[in-house]
Amino acid sequence: MTAGKEPVTVADSAFGTPGPTDDARWAVVHERRRPAESAFVYGVVTTGVYCRPGCPSRLPRRENVRFFDTSEEAEKAGFRPCKRCSPDVPESQREHVQAIVEACRVMDESEKPLSLDALAERAALSPFHFSRLFKRIVGVTPKQYAMEKRLARMRAQLTQDATVTEAAYNSGFDSSSRFYHETGSTLGMKPTDYKNGARGLHIRYRTVQCYLGWVLVAATGRGICAIEFGDGPEA
Repeated sequence: MTAGKEPVTVADSAFGTPGPTDDARWAVVHERRRPAESAFVYGVVTTGVYCRPGCPSRLPRRENVRFFDTSEEAEKAGFRPCKRCSPDVPESQREHVQAIVEACRVMDESEKPLSLDALAERAALSPFHFSRLFKRIVGVTPKQYAMEKRLARMRAQLTQDATVTEAAYNSGFDSSSRFYHETGSTLGMKPTDYKNGARGLHIRYRTVQCYLGWVLVAATGRGICAIEFGDGPEA
């Protein structure tokens, strides 16, 4: 090795081309610094996600990290963009990302469904542009996101002391008929059975390992009633 020169590591053809700057790049990631937008992105083998330096997500283990010069290189290697730092969105569009994050927060906290027009107005965007931007960043439409949040509140209500009727209205449903229509396929059982802990129901389940860790899928005769992730099959 010539004195004064850094050693060059061997390329990993599956994930990119590591070079003499990898240690410096890891230092940036480890210290959660935010260099210039075009500096680099990093992928995490165990999750299949790639991020910007400075991403607030949990810090990965060094051996699971692969570095790329661009988001295009990361995606060609099979990684998908992080939902928290949106490494595939140019810095010039970051304010739009923040607008979508704020829209999600508003929907999370709203007891009643908000119209697309109202959400778009808050984001200072047209309803059409807002809907397309929301779907690209979040992965689902604003209506689908709001529905899932409402169903999550309903599940939480049913496991507490509220009656089924109280759970329906406290979750933002404006009628019992709408409540039973939307929950019939998402709970995999009647709301009353869910509230009673599925007592007496036959539930089949299986755990398998995937790139996100261990996943459990459970179903009744009416449909899927649970999809859960954990560090191991016991969890």
